Amino acid sequence: MTETIDLADEQALGPLTTNAFGDRYFFNLNRHAFDKLGAAALFETKFGDLLFREDELNIVVGTDSGMLLQYLRGKTLPKGTRYIFIEPDRVLQALLSHDLLGETDERIVCVGPGEWPQTLQKFKAADYFYIDAVKSVNALCAQDDFIDEYAELSWHVAEVLSQLNWRYSAELGSEAFIARQIANAADNRLPAKLLAKAFSGKTVAILAGGPSLDQALPWVIQHRQQCVVFAVSRISRQLLAAGIEPDFVFSVDPTDLSFDISKEMLNFSKKTVFVCSYHTVPTLVSQWPGTMLYLGARLPWQSDLNIKNLSSAGPTVTNTALNMAYEFGFSRIILCGVDLCFTREGFTHAKGSDEQLAGPRFNLTSLQVETNGGYLAPTSCDFAQAIKSLGRQTQLLSRAGCRIVNLAEGAAKIEAVEYLPAASLLLDSEPVDVDSILTARLSSASGGCQDLEQVHAELKRAQHQVKAIAKLSANARQINDAMYRSEGTVVSFKDKKNLDQIEKKFKREYRQYSRLVKKFGIRSFIKLTKPFDDAEWSAEEARQLGNVYYDAYAEGANKLLALIDAAIDRVSARRQEQMPQPDFAQLLAQAETDRSYGRVKLWRRKFGEESLPAGFAAEFAEMERRYADVLSDRNTKHMARAKSHSNLAAVKHRAGLLFKHRKTAELRDLLAALDKHEQQQAANCYRFLVEGYLAELQECPEDALDAYQRVVDLGDALLEEALARIAAIGVSHDDGQTARLALECLSQLNPVYLPFYAEIQRLQQDMVAAIDSYAAYIGQFPQDVLVQMKLAALYGECRIYDGADMMLDYILQQKPDYAAALALKRHLSEQKTAG
Repeated sequence: MTETIDLADEQALGPLTTNAFGDRYFFNLNRHAFDKLGAAALFETKFGDLLFREDELNIVVGTDSGMLLQYLRGKTLPKGTRYIFIEPDRVLQALLSHDLLGETDERIVCVGPGEWPQTLQKFKAADYFYIDAVKSVNALCAQDDFIDEYAELSWHVAEVLSQLNWRYSAELGSEAFIARQIANAADNRLPAKLLAKAFSGKTVAILAGGPSLDQALPWVIQHRQQCVVFAVSRISRQLLAAGIEPDFVFSVDPTDLSFDISKEMLNFSKKTVFVCSYHTVPTLVSQWPGTMLYLGARLPWQSDLNIKNLSSAGPTVTNTALNMAYEFGFSRIILCGVDLCFTREGFTHAKGSDEQLAGPRFNLTSLQVETNGGYLAPTSCDFAQAIKSLGRQTQLLSRAGCRIVNLAEGAAKIEAVEYLPAASLLLDSEPVDVDSILTARLSSASGGCQDLEQVHAELKRAQHQVKAIAKLSANARQINDAMYRSEGTVVSFKDKKNLDQIEKKFKREYRQYSRLVKKFGIRSFIKLTKPFDDAEWSAEEARQLGNVYYDAYAEGANKLLALIDAAIDRVSARRQEQMPQPDFAQLLAQAETDRSYGRVKLWRRKFGEESLPAGFAAEFAEMERRYADVLSDRNTKHMARAKSHSNLAAVKHRAGLLFKHRKTAELRDLLAALDKHEQQQAANCYRFLVEGYLAELQECPEDALDAYQRVVDLGDALLEEALARIAAIGVSHDDGQTARLALECLSQLNPVYLPFYAEIQRLQQDMVAAIDSYAAYIGQFPQDVLVQMKLAALYGECRIYDGADMMLDYILQQKPDYAAALALKRHLSEQKTAG
């Protein structure tokens, strides 16, 4: 049986088919997606105008057998937009061999996984990233992924694009960072340089959120007095649960997501010092109850308030903590929870984190790194980049005299970081007196009324300058709009001269603030130099170009002005807090605007219950209630994102990939991960499928059949995968009955299996049934010549010569010179004559 039927093709692309609308596609890529609607209508329904926006770069995983690509070619493509389609190698080869990709087009390309990074450069991806115009789209075939080849590809593409987007946004000096800098100006009062070299010769433990933190925490508790403890803000929940208060807690990210994962740090006592970047999310900065040191410049323009300060080192908060350990003078740095890779089960972070509570991550790519223990562990693109940046940083610090140690066997191996088990690490017996060092360095630092007066004056000065720029840009816009005749010539050279004068003012009189305004309108300014200009500019377009330029100035000025106005209000509220009898109505209004409900606790502590007006008691109580609700809320956007990585639907594709590549160890890890998933009942069918794969790879067919039968008994979405493996085992072990039953069920689920079912019926001498199965398949896929030949041969084997002739004549009508059909026709004619 194994010589005449081969199920190795069970997940192949399937036959080329043509639907009722004339669309040609490989059946197994899309199956029945195009049965009710033609490809063009379905694409319009599914994608709408998503793919037709001007000046965008679309990265599309999959082409739907070339149909999506051809659909785009049949449309009028938007100006400046480009398309990079990515197909798995074997799909790409099949598309090329059947000429399904059509003519080449400089705006649309289709490449394999190995070529797309080079194609990004060719298509000027950096320019598109600068204008926030790169997006990833999955074709319908990639969304369904019936062939288990698109899932990992789309995960990888999404990760790479996310990293590139972060990189290019950082290069621009993203407005988000400047916006946070201005928002935090009132609260960034004590520069981190106050602690420069304050801990010379001491030991510090840096605690991060990797899975190995769980094993490190008992060691931290045991040696709490013998070293200073730095912690990244995202592990505050775990530290509070373990009864550990760090000496310093770090945060750098400007996003609201950072608040979601770090908010528990607000429960630390006044003993903990908060070290933050100037651009840290303001809801953490404004509600911090204790001492806070900021990194970097206080204001985004030249100012006496921008004293020489320590700066944060990116890209991660761990990089920043490591840099501060050096700047603060520590000679030995111990890394705990700095893993930058996942556990073998797919857990990305320590117990108690949103990621761990959401469950193991299943949408893993095949990217792996070597660990301190010498084995490979899965990781992500962003972690892989962090490993490189941390490696460069630790080499510099090591050369500067720092000894850097990681306690975790399962952490990624990093150059210049020494792996040392906790039991082998010797610490000084004398405790580190952090409080006395802080008192000596910080007690004389100013940060009161005079400081706030200076900040207020700086903001008012900037406000005046930016208002002037906004007024000039509006004036320039009016002049430019009226300057052109319809044929494109300039109406008045006086207008042109006025515009030149305004431009000189931007560059000279308002130079410093003009540069800042441009950063807020940067994406609009960059659009003036589009990645691709697909046509010559008309007179009207030239006028519009000038308008875009001055609109970009106005947009940047208005955005910046709104931030400065809000910062002035915030400083005014902070000045009120310095008063013996503040305006509590103003304080409450500001806290409401900033969503900084926790400031009410600061007021209670600062002014005492006796000084708080009774008329505001209800407002205070309401604000405290909302603060408590925010801190206790676990249903955050971050948790939702973490749960999406742990979606069980990804297990089917990951398990299929691991089985295909015979990754036994990784399949065991996946099985262990499923055992720890929160939805155990839903995970059962996936567990049984993985158990079956493992049993097959270990050459235990009976155990594999038992596991697959459990999947069949559950009758859920994995039914086809389980039946396909049952059929394959039946074929390879000459168990015809098992193979036939499985293929009968499969052929009802997916007509691609009908030829296999027909073949096993033939082998079991059930010729009539075999002919019926072949005929049913050909009825659905009338272009599959290979199966038509098999049916003709079967007719001949059964001496049904009329049927064979009819089948062969049909084939030869389509392909008159088809040698195999002509040879079979001669052979059957001779057989008929001889018989």
